[in-house]
Amino acid sequence: MVVKELEVLNELGLHARVACRINRSLGAYESSFHVVKEGQKYDLKTVTGVIMTNAKQGDVLTVEVEGADEDTGAEALEKLFAEKFGER
Repeated sequence: MVVKELEVLNELGLHARVACRINRSLGAYESSFHVVKEGQKYDLKTVTGVIMTNAKQGDVLTVEVEGADEDTGAEALEKLFAEKFGER
């Protein structure tokens, strides 16, 4: 399992458009992707799971990636966060 702390950098946080972008990107990986926030675990491979995190700009999320391609999947997710999901 790969565990990373990722900060939400974009102005609007994890909203519907970002959720769709995450969903499309992670769909290529076999691994499971979860965020743990305030004791709750959310599935990042579902649009609903991403939106339910209710993550705002500046929030630091604990992301758990587990599976056969966890290393490359975690790197891809880290890149999405770093690039602000293509937003400001």
